[in-house]
Parts: sequence; structure tokens; C-alpha cells
Amino acid sequence: MQCEKCHQTGSKQYLLLLLLFVFSLPIHGQLPKVLKDAGDVLKTGTETMRSLSGFIDATKRTTAQFNKSVKVIKSNTPASDVPADQVTKPKYKKGEFTNFKWEPIAYFDGQIFPSMVISMANYNGNIDDAFMNSVKSSALGFRFLSDKSYIPLKWEIESSDKSYFDKVSGDFMSQQAGQEVYFMPNIPWNMSTLTKQISSSPINIIFRVFDEDGNKSEKSIPLFMRSINDCIYRYHEQKFDFLFTAFIQEQHPEIDKILKEALNTKLVSAISGYQGDDVNTILQVAAIWKVLHDRGFQYSSVTTTSTNSTNIIASQAVRTFDNSMKTNQANCVDGTVVFASLLRAINISTVMVLTHNHCFLGFYTSKKKNKILYLETTMLANSDIIDQVKTPSKKNQAYVDQFMQAVRYASNKEYPEYKAANDLVEIDVDYYRNFVRPLPF
Repeated sequence: MQCEKCHQTGSKQYLLLLLLFVFSLPIHGQLPKVLKDAGDVLKTGTETMRSLSGFIDATKRTTAQFNKSVKVIKSNTPASDVPADQVTKPKYKKGEFTNFKWEPIAYFDGQIFPSMVISMANYNGNIDDAFMNSVKSSALGFRFLSDKSYIPLKWEIESSDKSYFDKVSGDFMSQQAGQEVYFMPNIPWNMSTLTKQISSSPINIIFRVFDEDGNKSEKSIPLFMRSINDCIYRYHEQKFDFLFTAFIQEQHPEIDKILKEALNTKLVSAISGYQGDDVNTILQVAAIWKVLHDRGFQYSSVTTTSTNSTNIIASQAVRTFDNSMKTNQANCVDGTVVFASLLRAINISTVMVLTHNHCFLGFYTSKKKNKILYLETTMLANSDIIDQVKTPSKKNQAYVDQFMQAVRYASNKEYPEYKAANDLVEIDVDYYRNFVRPLPF
């Protein structure tokens, strides 16, 4: 029987030879920014209001046009801060206000994505982009345009289903005549309810605007609450693919069990992240691979959401780490989420490589992030190499070979082909974790 130390030495020598070829691949360009530049073309579903005769119904405004024309605010100047002689009283006639126009805002084709609401609820970064500030998190609010400055109003947003949220209200001051304003208040969503939203269902939201005399204008719009597993990754031309990182759950309690099993494989003497050399990092990933393989993980191609993607909006059903552990099933995105969760737990940095029809994992082999390997997680259930080995002493080597088969396929074939076709984006999980919180489990 081969001792543990000799086995690890032999595995390292074997892997070093393989890595001479794999690491000959060029290191790739800069990782993506948190948001695309404001100049990217984006149809917003609205158009600039040019007069108080009504809102223009158009779908051709670009991000640059939106950012130039629209002011997005989360809070408002109190009416008490404005001199009384500058305040303009709202005018009301026949059930409508006449010296300003307003309409409710509900982005994403009238659909609410709990995964987006939860993952961006505590966003604390700076988005220097008016449009992104208007859509992040719940994307519910008001659109105002007035022909006079400093018009004081009161507002309410109410959910007909109180389990999502009850009612939120406050004051609004329309400050500048002719300035299109998107007022996007924080919505007090019941996060526990959103987390349990496993199927899609209709929801009605009521928007109200009042004046101090009690005159009221009310508009109700039907929306569609999507499943917690539905991840929006494109809205018109704007990409939201960084939201896939919300499904990575590096603090899940099952991870400790898997890491203990990985240590028991004897492929490594410790689960230590980057405390060893490149080969030690790779052997840790291989040990995790062996554990999941032996647990019977299977590829499952289910990606369809409750509502089909359109040319306006695109989304995909994604299993969280918790979902995949309970079902032992994963599609390409799910498998990448599983490995990213496990590797982040031991401080190994990962990227999600997204193409127009596929997803696979990238992981850095050292803390310097100067070398990266890619892994095809859908090959997790493959056993052609393992099944050929009959003696226990050679079994672990066969697992390493099987694992490296998936590494070579992703690193030497998939990545170069997608890269040459200009059909991939790399989502740096460490970077986006600064902005996108993981979904609860």
C-alpha cells in the first residue's frame, strides 16, 4: 500500500508535467467592471417627456440619453427647507393634478425578480449611472415632470398582497420645472417571503400621489413576481450577468462536511487554500471533485424559467448551492455555482465564464492571480478513466486523471474557442461579492 506522503508526491510530479502544457495558455485581459459604461445602447421602455401634454411612449432611449435627461433620486428635499414664497401648490381638477404629470415605474417588463431584490438590497458601492440607480433592487417608483418648481406632494406604494410588503409612504418635492425625475424609494420587502418564492405568481401594486388637502391620484399596475431561482441576466441591451454570483453560497453549512470528505480522500494533507504551491491548490480542487463525483452528482440541463426570455428580457433558472446539494443535480451554471461556493469557502478565487449558451468555472492557482485554470463542471459525472482502474492503490490517481480531463477540456479547448469567437465574459466572483450579496439558504 502506498503511503499518503508518497502518493501526494507522485500526484504532484504527474500534475507538474500536465501543467507545463496547460499553463502555456496566455493570461487573459482585464476582468469585467461591475457595470457597463453609460454609453452602452439600452432601450429603457420610456422616452423623454417633452411637454406636459403627456408622456411619450417610446422604446428607443439609450443609456446616454437617459443619463442626460433624467435625474434619479432616492430621498428628497423636505418641504420645510424651501422658502414658502417659492413653493407652488399642486393644482387638482377632475381627479387629476394639472401642473405636473406622474406615472408609476415598474421595470423588467412588469416583473419582479426576488433574486435581484435580495442580492442588491444592501448594495453599498457607487454606481455612477442614473439608469442603473433607477433599476437596482426593486425598481419600483415614480416618474415626475412638472411645469413649476417646488411642488410638495405626498406618495404611497402599497402591495395588495401584504406578505410581500404592506405600504411605504413619504413626501416628495418636485424641485425643478421641466426636469424629468425618477423617484425610487426603498421598498420594505419581506425578505423571508421573497426567499420562499419558489414559483411565480401575480401581484398588484398600487401607486398614489396626494396633496396636503387630501386630493389623490391613484394608479394600480399588475406585476408578476418571479421565482427566487430565476436570475435576470439581460434587460434590453443592459447585461446583469453579474447577478449569477448571488447564487453562490460560500457559508452554507454543508460545505464543512464536503471539505472534511475532501480531506479524507488523502489527495491532500490539508484544506489550506493558497498556503501551498500551485499543484497543492489544484489537488484541493481535485479532492472536492472526487467527493462530489462519489456523491453521485449528475448533469441536468433544466434552465427554463417560469416565463420565457424575450428580445427585451432574458433570465435563467439557477439552482443555489443549497438546491444542488439537495438534488445532486446541476446544469452548467449550477455546477459552476457549486464549485465557486466551495472554493470561495477556502479562499480560492474563482471566475464564472459565461458564453451565449454555456457557463464554466475558472480558478486561480495562487494568491497572485497570475495563473488560471478552467474546469468543465458538466463532466463531473464522467467515470471512463476511473472505471478502468481495478486496484485501490491506483484509484486516487485515476480520479486526478478524470479531473484533469475536465480541466484540459475547458482550458485548452472551450476557453480558446469561445475567446476566439468573442463569445465570453469572465465574472470575477471576489470582485462582485463587494456589491452582490449571496441569497440566503
